[in-house]
Amino acid sequence: MIVLHIITALNVGGAETMLCKYLENHSADGTKHVVLSLMRPGPKAAQIKALGIPVYTLGMKHWLPGPLEALRLVRLVNLIRPDLLHGWMYHGNLAASFAHAVLASNLPLVWNVRHSLADPKRENWRTRALLKLSAAISWRPSAIVYNSAVAATQHQHVGYSADNALVLPNGFDFDLFRPNGEARKRLNLEFEIDPDTILVGKIARLHPMKDHAMLVEAVALARARGHDLHLLMVGEGLATPPPDLQDQISRLLPVDRVSVGGARPDVADLLPGLDILAVSSAWGEGFPNVIGEALACQVPVVATDVGDSALIVADSGIVVPPGDAEAFAMALAEIASLGPDGRKSLGSAGRHRGKANYSLKEISKRYDEMHHDLVCRKSHSGVMPLSNDDRKSAQRQ
Repeated sequence: MIVLHIITALNVGGAETMLCKYLENHSADGTKHVVLSLMRPGPKAAQIKALGIPVYTLGMKHWLPGPLEALRLVRLVNLIRPDLLHGWMYHGNLAASFAHAVLASNLPLVWNVRHSLADPKRENWRTRALLKLSAAISWRPSAIVYNSAVAATQHQHVGYSADNALVLPNGFDFDLFRPNGEARKRLNLEFEIDPDTILVGKIARLHPMKDHAMLVEAVALARARGHDLHLLMVGEGLATPPPDLQDQISRLLPVDRVSVGGARPDVADLLPGLDILAVSSAWGEGFPNVIGEALACQVPVVATDVGDSALIVADSGIVVPPGDAEAFAMALAEIASLGPDGRKSLGSAGRHRGKANYSLKEISKRYDEMHHDLVCRKSHSGVMPLSNDDRKSAQRQ
């Protein structure tokens, strides 16, 4: 069996990370996986190639493919001859659907949605257009996979079919992401952090939906209440913050209580060194990988109530409304006040619950089962939607 994964790009993002993790952990049952990146491959391409998995690209520079790129897409799919098409993210889903329609294929088609829609009006016009088009043809996939139950409901509210919905949360490697007593010492040395401060970390690319500005304000408010917090923000675009963010940092935080850095390949080594993980997203999150990774490392979390964040964090941190710097500051102050032992207790509970619900091996197994089930249905009687029992089974958490 050949599964062709079609994804927008292969940068360091949640969808790309989950695809890589799945490909590293899928069962060795003879299934061959192939990846097609619509845009020029980013750093995750090398990680996938190292697994011996072929990676193709259309080399698109813009979000809308031209005629030559569309033709090449169809030719590549014909060349690969997959038994199942699996799209990832809006562009990847539509590209997989285009190839599926042009080839008049009865191959099983899977969409994978990694985004939540608390307020579709906040999305840019391109995303709104993609949503409208996707909703109109959402009856075509054999399955629409969401990594968030909230995202599934939100997409159905804008017209996505509910008949083929599956919720498969992100999975995490609890052997890779684990507590490490030496991690804080390394961070102290690398970023010149005072070891007596409470280290609040945000690991996310620079994007308006991540709301770094609100976090800076919240940390300043918590510091004003007497908590000696040090803010560490790392991610793509943060090695040199843009002028507006840099100006806010300079105005609100002491120079020796804030550190920034670019994208990190060593998140598993960095996370255990934090005292608190901050996820300040304003919108758009489905199932933030970094929350599950932090829980695996026994790090308590303060997050905004976006996507399934509240479900994941549960009693291992505090969840507040998005965009509310005051509430976020109060949550940071509350966890800071617990002291090292209290924070460790929160983190321990999170790791225990995470292992029970978000094991990467179990989630990968569910993906494998979905692929095999859909191909088996096709080979016997054509592509059929998953049954109610299948959907209920896949939604177990």
